[in-house]
Amino acid sequence: MKYKMLALDIDDTLTTEGGQEVSSAVYDALHSAAEHATITFVTARAINRFQQFLEKLKLPKGYHVVENGAKVLDPQGNLEYDLSIGHDEVQEIINIAQPYYLELGFLVDEYWKDDLLTVGPENTVTGVSFTCVSETQAHLLEEAVNQLPHQYAVYIGKHWTNPEEWKGILIFHHDATKGKGMRYVQKKLGISAKETLAAGDGATDVSMFEAAGMRVAMSNAVPEMLESADYIAPSVHENGIIDVIEKYIIPKK
Repeated sequence: MKYKMLALDIDDTLTTEGGQEVSSAVYDALHSAAEHATITFVTARAINRFQQFLEKLKLPKGYHVVENGAKVLDPQGNLEYDLSIGHDEVQEIINIAQPYYLELGFLVDEYWKDDLLTVGPENTVTGVSFTCVSETQAHLLEEAVNQLPHQYAVYIGKHWTNPEEWKGILIFHHDATKGKGMRYVQKKLGISAKETLAAGDGATDVSMFEAAGMRVAMSNAVPEMLESADYIAPSVHENGIIDVIEKYIIPKK
């Protein structure tokens, strides 16, 4: 099967510890892949950090899914759509989550912020993050949020700074998922899910598999990804995406 789209998560799929650069070997592999397929990054990163990452890669221009599917960028870097959470809803989420979190953050106007006081009515909130000290607390917070009148996309996964001890929760607009963002891009490009290979590792990447004919999980992925994958690649620490590109994207001689 020739895959026309390579949909890639970034953190812990291409880079480690939130890095802004891939290894030289991965850089070369991505450029080789771009000769045979459209590369679409599908990431939870805020736009500003994603664009810094993208500029260093110097890949052909294309569509990209950012902020966990809340936003899609066209090849010129303009917004195709933007799904946000209303300020009143944000406050409701914070209020009901109060007993269960240690820290919180807000994805506001393309940047993550730690203080709601800096968020004014002119600002757009795309996502809310919570730090929980245990998986039990994280699930209690999720259950509380699910009781609210509005529905949201809620993800429990590894914490971004302390994955060994804490759990991180990300909350986005109900329709802000990576999979829905991928389907939007596929429609724009006339590429089917069957012609798409998706690779990722985290809880927010699970929906990517719903829009892909080939589902690849890195070996460092969360259990949900590993269980659903068609292929498990070597870990991000082993530059596993190179294995994926060589196996499925670059034609065999």
